[in-house]
Amino acid sequence: MTARIVSAVPVPFTTDGELDLGTYEKALAAIAPHVGGALVAGTTGEFPALEDDERVELFRRAVDVLGAERVIAHLGHGSTRQVLRLAAATAELGITRFALLTPYYLPTDDDGVVEFFRALTQAHPGAEVYAYLFPERTGSEVSPETLRRVLELPGLVGVKLSGGAAARLPEYAAVLRDGQQLYSGDDSTLPAVLAAGGTGVVSGVSSAFPETFAALAAALDAGDAAAEALQRTVQEIVPLVGPTIPRLKAAMAARDGATWASRMSLPAVDADTRARIDDAVAAHR
Repeated sequence: MTARIVSAVPVPFTTDGELDLGTYEKALAAIAPHVGGALVAGTTGEFPALEDDERVELFRRAVDVLGAERVIAHLGHGSTRQVLRLAAATAELGITRFALLTPYYLPTDDDGVVEFFRALTQAHPGAEVYAYLFPERTGSEVSPETLRRVLELPGLVGVKLSGGAAARLPEYAAVLRDGQQLYSGDDSTLPAVLAAGGTGVVSGVSSAFPETFAALAAALDAGDAAAEALQRTVQEIVPLVGPTIPRLKAAMAARDGATWASRMSLPAVDADTRARIDDAVAAHR
C-alpha cells in the first residue's frame, strides 16, 4: 500500500442508471491492498450526476471498505450552501479528509475563490482539505498567488491539479507551505511529480490497474531499476484507458465482469478499443 497513489474510483451504474453499490464495494476492495486511499465522487466519479444522498452513500461504503482515514470525500458543488450541507453529512461518517473543486460554471474573482474554501474550513476546523484545480471543467484559472492564499487557510493540507493545472505543477509547487501535499491528476506522470517535490498522483486509471501503479510507486521510492519498465507500462496504459470515463469503465468491466454503465452522456467505446483494453487488463493485473 502506497500513499503515492490515490485512486479516483469511477462509480458503476446499472443500465437503467441506478447505483451498483455491490460492484462499487468490490472495486474498493480490489484497490485496498495497493493504494493509499480513494478520492470518492470526483470527476471520474461523475459527481455532477449524483444526488447528495447518493454521494453520502458512496462515502459510507468507502469508509466501510477502506476506513475513514483513507477516504477523501469530494464535496464540489455549485454553491457554498450546497458544499456545507454535503460536508455536514459527510463528517457524520467520521470522514475528515475533504477535496473541494474551485467554484465553477459562473465566474468569480480571486477573493471569491479564497472565500469559497474559507467557508468550508471555518465550518469544519478539524478537517483536512485539499484544493482541487481543474480549469477545463470549472472555467476558472486559479493563479499560483491565489492558490497560495487558499493554502494559507487553516486546515488546507494540499492541492490536486488536473488538466491544464497539472501542466503548471512547478509553479503551484512553489507556493506550498511546509508539510503540504501536491497530487497530480495526470496519471502517467508520477516520476515527474516526485522529482518536482510532489506527493503522488490521484489516478482514475489506477482503479483498474492498482497493482501496476503500486509497483511503480514502490520502485521509485526504493530507487529500483524496475521503475523504468513499469513507467513505460503506465505510459502505454494511460493513453488507452485514461482519455474518457467509458474507457476506464471498460477496463473495470474487464476486471470484474460487471456492467459499469455511466449515468452521464459520454462517448462510446468502439469494439477495437475495447478489445485492446481487455488485452491490457489481462496482461497487467
